[in-house]
Amino acid sequence: MSTFATLILVVLFATVASAYACAVRSAALRRKFETLGNLPGRPLQEILRHLGKPNHRAKLGAAREILEWRRVNFHVALTFTNGICDGVDDDVAA
Repeated sequence: MSTFATLILVVLFATVASAYACAVRSAALRRKFETLGNLPGRPLQEILRHLGKPNHRAKLGAAREILEWRRVNFHVALTFTNGICDGVDDDVAA
């Protein structure tokens, strides 16, 4: 087999493996959110313990903040007031 053909096969395999890994990570995060159930009223520390570190965290004011968890084809943003979840601010799951 030529070097070029081998290179093409390696790139193809790496692409498929990467896409599969992204899909698995997205599905795992989605399942974590589903197992939490009803989010409003839950403390921030409980949600962080279950979901892990968010991809983004921003202050919305003195007592409010938004946390986002993102994966390929999945995004959830939760708002919190004084460390208590207000609910899902944005839920985009493709």
